[in-house]
Amino acid sequence: MPLPQLVLDQFPVELIFDVFTYLTASEILHSFHNFSQYLRQCIRSYQHYKINFQSIRKREYDWICKVIHPDQIMSLTVSDDEETPGQMDLFFSNNQSFTRLEHLRLRNLEDFPNLLQMECLQSLTIDFKTRTIYSFDYNHMKRHDNALIKIFQLSNLRTLILNNEPLNMDFNFKILSITENLHTLQVHLKTIDNLSDIFICMPKLQRLNLSLKTTFSGDHHVSEFNVPRSLTHLSIKVKYGFRDEIERFIQACTMLTYLNIHIERNQSDFNQWLDGNWWQLLIEKVLPHLKIFHLRIDLIPLPELTMTKQLLESFQTIFWTDNQNKYRTFTIGLLPSDTLPVNCKQHIESSETLSIDLPHNEVSVLPSKCVSNIKTLNLKHNSRTAECYILSDLCDIKLYMNDFSTLVHLKLDSECTITPFVFNQLLTTAPCLTRLTISSFPGHLHKMLDFQYPQIRWLDLRRVYISSKIRTNFCLAFPNLEHLMNCHVYSEEDLEVLIENLKYLQNITIHNQAYYFDSNDEFDQWLRKHTHLKNFTFKLINERQIQLWINN
Repeated sequence: MPLPQLVLDQFPVELIFDVFTYLTASEILHSFHNFSQYLRQCIRSYQHYKINFQSIRKREYDWICKVIHPDQIMSLTVSDDEETPGQMDLFFSNNQSFTRLEHLRLRNLEDFPNLLQMECLQSLTIDFKTRTIYSFDYNHMKRHDNALIKIFQLSNLRTLILNNEPLNMDFNFKILSITENLHTLQVHLKTIDNLSDIFICMPKLQRLNLSLKTTFSGDHHVSEFNVPRSLTHLSIKVKYGFRDEIERFIQACTMLTYLNIHIERNQSDFNQWLDGNWWQLLIEKVLPHLKIFHLRIDLIPLPELTMTKQLLESFQTIFWTDNQNKYRTFTIGLLPSDTLPVNCKQHIESSETLSIDLPHNEVSVLPSKCVSNIKTLNLKHNSRTAECYILSDLCDIKLYMNDFSTLVHLKLDSECTITPFVFNQLLTTAPCLTRLTISSFPGHLHKMLDFQYPQIRWLDLRRVYISSKIRTNFCLAFPNLEHLMNCHVYSEEDLEVLIENLKYLQNITIHNQAYYFDSNDEFDQWLRKHTHLKNFTFKLINERQIQLWINN
């Protein structure tokens, strides 16, 4: 008797491909790969995959790379963070043909892959890794400049997004050749004077998204920006800056049809921005083609702000309220506890992080109502002595929040810890709580190891050493641990015990106090000899710090 045919097997391949366009590669494989031979053939022949390797399991990564070939990928995200160390080098060393890749995102990279092989690349996003002061050297900066030179040689690249704020540095745009294909740029700058160099090498730029953090305003600046007439869309996020700088730049952008300005709250003079008449005069005077203008100003806590009702009323004029011909909006960004003296559009910032200073006392400032939708809870204790505060009653937290259903991550500051009983209480009331960060001293962790916490999957140990005395109990206390960050050990034997006993471990960051590996080959051979691991990749940050990504 023939087997019943799957309904999807009767659909034409074009319809199956239409369904695939709404799904990621991982979703396609999990949803269709094991159903029928016809669907597997569709998967093998589909050529527009969207792949995101960020925070992926090694086993999942291997499966995707086995089934999908590089020339089938249209959109790709590759990440080299502590959860997937060595991924970028592993992927690009094994794959060379990217004939259809149009959108690429590189996260936490230190060395660039060969981008010249990606001839169809239209959009490139680079999230640069924050480096310590010791690695912030000339050679490292030079590699980034050389990589930019190669990026500007990509003939089809239209969009370039450089998330370089963690670097705390500017690129040397003076060394770049002129490219007329780049139409969209996003970048962080420490001074707007670099814009003149950007416009020289990108004369056809249409959309510019700036994050600006300047530390001074003076007369030492370029006289002209030479803004191309093609620039019609401008977005500026002012993390810290001065009004005259913004004015000077906007006056040069005469062809704008879209302008979006976001003033963040870390400003030296906040009142300079709260002048609706000044904004109106600037827009009407220099931007005759502007059709859409969005202005958002995030206020500092109101008790610290010298603000009158008259200031905000300057945004209640016809210029801001009459949108028949042109669309303009003014938005005030507020903290949840603030209220305004006038009626205007507001954006209430809903933070998913709550920090609590313990213990509660007569000078503690309690919220007017308990906060909700918190995902990260940070418990602190500020003491002039070296004493550590021990949370022994869950009621101390319930004064600030009484709904733990959304809590994912608990962070214990260096001077704060929690009793095992209260921690288990919290785990019971917080079913999504799977992440724990412990920054206190080792003795506080030792007391927790007499209990088990199978709910915890992700653990960050900031100051704790896993010694031979506690390593077995540690593995028993966290039997389902998948991610172990900043784990300090005294010997390679301690590392061996952790790898062999944490059966679900996916990645680990190790700081080895007494032993170090001279090379990648030495560590690779040691792992294969002393552990069961066969499928892994790793990165030696230095002789004593190692990041390991495991197929478990």
